[in-house]
This record gives sequence, C-alpha cells and structure tokens, in this order.
Amino acid sequence: MRARVDGRTMRSDALDFRDADVSAADVVRAIRDADGWLDCPTPTAVHDTVGLLDRPRTVGPAMLAAAARSRGHDAPVTARLRTLRGALADPIAEVRGLRAARERLATLGADVVARRERVERLGGQVAALRNAGMVDADVMDAHGTAIAALTDAETEVIAATETYERLRREARIVRDERERRLRLADEERRLKRERDAALVAEIRSSYERARRAVPGGSWRDALALARVSRVRAPLVLAGGPFERATRAAACLDAPVVLVAARV
Repeated sequence: MRARVDGRTMRSDALDFRDADVSAADVVRAIRDADGWLDCPTPTAVHDTVGLLDRPRTVGPAMLAAAARSRGHDAPVTARLRTLRGALADPIAEVRGLRAARERLATLGADVVARRERVERLGGQVAALRNAGMVDADVMDAHGTAIAALTDAETEVIAATETYERLRREARIVRDERERRLRLADEERRLKRERDAALVAEIRSSYERARRAVPGGSWRDALALARVSRVRAPLVLAGGPFERATRAAACLDAPVVLVAARV
C-alpha cells in the first residue's frame, strides 16, 4: 500500500502512524475511499468485521462466519437464504381507502333507507288520494322525484359496495402476505443460524490455531479472528500488544496500519 501523510509518501505493508496526527477513523475512511490518501486494495466484506481493531472483543458465531466466507467457505442453505432475503426485500403493497369506503357505504346505506321511507310515505299518500277519487299533482310529482332519487342512491350503493368489497379483498391479500413474510422471516433467522453454525464448524480449527499464534491477553480473540480472515485491504490497529507494525503484519498475515490508541 502507499500512503501520503504530512507531505511524505510511504510504501509498505506495515505502516506506523502512531506519531502522526491521524486517527483510526481517518485511516478506515481512507481505506474505503478509492480517492483517499491511502492507496490499497479494495476492502472485501470481511473488512467490516476485522478491518478496525481498536479494543478487545468477544468473537461470536456471526464474526467467525464472516471470516469463513472470506476464505471461500459456504453452506448449503446460502442459496435459500438469498432467495428469502430477496422475497423479504420486495415492498408490500398498501391498501388505502378501505376505512373511507366502509364509512361511505354506511352513509349511502342510511341515505337509501331514508329515501325508501320517503318513497313509501309518498306512495301511501298517492294511494290514499286515489282511493278517495282525488288527484294531487304536487304529491305525485314528489313521489316520482323520490323514486328517481332512490334509484340513483341505490345505484351509488351498488358502486360503493363493489369498491368496498374490492378493497377488502386487496386488504385480505396484503394481510395474508404479511403473515407469509413473518413465516419467511422466521425461516430466514433459522437458516442464518444454521448457515453460521456450518461456517463456524468449517473454520473453528483454523481459528483455534490462530489463537495459539497471536499474543495472549485480552486482545487474543480479536487478533485471532483477524489472522484467520482472508483480507486484502490493511487492518487498522489502534492499541494492542504490538510494538512494531512489521511484527503486527507478520503475526496477522495481512497489511497493517498502526495508529495511536484512543484515550
């Protein structure tokens, strides 16, 4: 790798910036920035796990699995996991307007009831007048107008019912899809645990050998994880047991940048 710091250009796989005004965060940003002041290979996925070593840490299954993937190991469930994650990433359609459609249908239904009562009332008046041998043009006109208005209202109810039922069907489909997604999410979590367990089994012996090869103490597990991972971009060490960058690079079998530990 090549670094340009304080007007100097340095080329080495073991750089020591502990006396420079450079923080661990500065170096990590430079590593991940193709146009930064540090030229080096592009970081791979495992760099997110082991790229910054700034404190002792407990190494869990997910971290060991990341190291195993960096070495080319895989698990039979990976393809299924990829399919599940693709399905879970697809957006779920939203059904809008169901409540408004239900309220509109209720309002229109009440209006139809009221108009039907008016038609019946006016129809009774027309019949009574007819039985008495009388004719009232105003009552007859009002009756005809009420019948027409009732017909229009009933037509609106039919249309509103169709809209409401369509939205209900769509909402049911969305609800079923959400329930399906919950089942898929459960399966994804189960398969992820299964995948990680398989990957951990693949790398466990290598990791244990790495633990014996790195300095002891509280940093041992983190350093062993870095050593067993296959990295291209440099590891950034802020603190730790190494006095020299060359010793760190040799021990971790990776390019290394030392920076001052956080206070």
